Amino acid sequence: MPSQLWVSMAARSGRRRGTGDAGRGPGRHVALLLVTVSSLLSVVLAVVVNVATGGDLPEPVAAYGWLAWPTVAVLTFTGVGLALWQHRLGPGGEPSASPVSPPRDDAVPPGELPVAPRLVGRDVELAAVEELVGAGAQVVVISAAGGTGKSALALAYAHGVREHFPDGQLFVPLNGASAAPTQPQDALIRMLRAVGRDAQERRGTIEELSVRFRSVVADRRLLVLLDDAVDAAQVLPLIPAGAGCLTLVTSRRLIAELPGAVLTLDALPPGQALELLTVTIGADRAAADPSGARRLVEICAGLPLALRIVGARLRARPNWAPSALADRLADESRRLDELRLGDRAIRSTFQSTYDELRDVDRLVFRRAGAHPGVLFGVESAARRCGLDLPLVRAALDRLVDAFLIEAPTPTSYRLHDLLRLFAGEMLDRTETPDDRAACLLRQVEWLRDLAASGRDISDERENILAVLRTCVAEGLIDQAWTLVEAVHPLLTAADDHVYRLQLWRSVAEAVVDDRRTVRALRWISHSHGLAGEVERELTTAREAVSVAERLGDPTELAQTTRRLGEALRAHGRSDEAEGQLLRALRLFQRSHAVEEEIEVRSALGVLYNTLRRPERSIPTLERAAALLPAPETALHGYVVLGLAAGHKLAGHQAEASALTRRAFGIADRLNDEFLRGYCLHERGWLAVEDERHRDAEEDFRTMLEIFLRIRHGAGVGAAYQALGSALVAQGRRDEAAQAFRAAIDEYERLGNGKLAAEAGDSLSALDSPRQT
Repeated sequence: MPSQLWVSMAARSGRRRGTGDAGRGPGRHVALLLVTVSSLLSVVLAVVVNVATGGDLPEPVAAYGWLAWPTVAVLTFTGVGLALWQHRLGPGGEPSASPVSPPRDDAVPPGELPVAPRLVGRDVELAAVEELVGAGAQVVVISAAGGTGKSALALAYAHGVREHFPDGQLFVPLNGASAAPTQPQDALIRMLRAVGRDAQERRGTIEELSVRFRSVVADRRLLVLLDDAVDAAQVLPLIPAGAGCLTLVTSRRLIAELPGAVLTLDALPPGQALELLTVTIGADRAAADPSGARRLVEICAGLPLALRIVGARLRARPNWAPSALADRLADESRRLDELRLGDRAIRSTFQSTYDELRDVDRLVFRRAGAHPGVLFGVESAARRCGLDLPLVRAALDRLVDAFLIEAPTPTSYRLHDLLRLFAGEMLDRTETPDDRAACLLRQVEWLRDLAASGRDISDERENILAVLRTCVAEGLIDQAWTLVEAVHPLLTAADDHVYRLQLWRSVAEAVVDDRRTVRALRWISHSHGLAGEVERELTTAREAVSVAERLGDPTELAQTTRRLGEALRAHGRSDEAEGQLLRALRLFQRSHAVEEEIEVRSALGVLYNTLRRPERSIPTLERAAALLPAPETALHGYVVLGLAAGHKLAGHQAEASALTRRAFGIADRLNDEFLRGYCLHERGWLAVEDERHRDAEEDFRTMLEIFLRIRHGAGVGAAYQALGSALVAQGRRDEAAQAFRAAIDEYERLGNGKLAAEAGDSLSALDSPRQT
């Protein structure tokens, strides 16, 4: 505590205090007189004994030597009487309630603080305690989950300010995590004994003992640390009221009813957690295996207790690298078993708090806490629990106060990984297999209802994937499939291909029905294509066609054939692509699937434009445009944009410009980023044709921003390549070279060797004049 902090506290107290001020009264003067008289009598007794045992007296009084032994007897009895009188007065000079109580030395103030562990990563929180006390708080409650380091923080602060509390520091373990918490009466007796008042304090009610304690320490500068409190009722009688006293309270629950300030602790963030682990195992050891150390930090979820346990285990195994222990802890089914050292265990820390909960809170914790996702809302939790919404909301609030669940926002909840594992254990231990399955199925039903309602599912995406993986692991394949089919139609944003890929992959390997398999493979291939991953796109498309042919369904065969044609086109195998797309066109025409025919014609138009054959692309796309139905969709934009590219190749610049503007209008009305990116591509090349290279550069840069944002790899590569060409035309060769290299890197990442080679040719052409 800074010195100015205590000065302000002393000024508020209104008078000077010092050790031993409490208990002064008239009896104190009597005690001082007795001590003085006793000392003088002792000196006289020594002289008389000397005479009685043969010592010589001066000549004038030598005749009275025979009185020595009677005088010894009188002085001895007088000394004994004075001693008994002094003993009855007690240590403070007042009459003692018990004549047999041993004397106390109140000159030594109590110093009961245990050794504080080295505090790492809590500088901000330590400063927060200092600020609260500096602002006048005489009671500071530090609340946090078990294992978070609240006691270490309180002890570190208390040791740092000991000199400001010369009348002593009391440490009282309240054992809130045990089955038998310390009773306030026992704590008061212990505290009174520590400040020198144990002789008479075993009688009285809690209220009487509390009053006595406050009276004794009212004028003292005393620091009291009450560790691991259960609730306000346990703590309130133990708080000294003197202005010179400070009380620190730690608790695994949020105790807001006490007078003073409340500070809550979270788990350590990764940087500070790594610092704590490094201090525990040694800097050299952490530096030798940084990835293993980071994995341990992640596994321990930032909990200081868990980090100290793994650190101690590594110290006991000097030949182990952090990665070795991280590998053992990677198995979630064994993780809580492994996080144990002696009598310290993460599981028992959580268990003690869980055991204190009421029944409904335990049910909500284990069912909602075992939620497969990371964040969840109260509606999802209520459905999993099978309870009414208000009941679950109230239980969640109590669980937040008990630090078993976090509430990062007013509408969302989460558990860190170790508590999530503990909740899963409680679910497995408490619920039957049927109960656990019903819990998951209720959540699947809720997610399906959410999708069917048309509400935004963006906040539930990660939860949906987690639920799907859990369903597959539990063998609930039908339920997983119906959830995928309910969510899939809602994925219409430009960057949804990334999520769509994860969605279909989660069930693809589990389904055994060919009709489901071919549908999953088709959409997986499509998602790879939108990402620009041409090798994976082609491989999955071929697999889908194989399954469709085995199935013998003309509709699925047409869909997968078209998918294969588009994958071959992206792979640069134009002849094969044309053959597959024409085959798909015939199949769709036989089944009168108009929308699918338009999509195939659009794909063929793009292929013919790539081959620089506008005489084939324009009629194909014009027929597609004639088939377009209302209302306007993104497909309208792609058909129009393909026609613009065809007319540009044919030298019809005016038509190309007008069609590009029309496609832009569709993209703007639909707010379709994917379509807008390719409109910019087409307009940029039109600007190059007109030698408006600055305009082209601006369009290509905007295109690049869009495709980077929506993670469309093929678009990113095309934007870099086009940008390089616009920069070459402006004579900015170094910048152009950087753009071409970026295009090459992107195409190589995607596995598109053909386009990577084309970008490489542009880079080589850029370098060739310098070589000559």
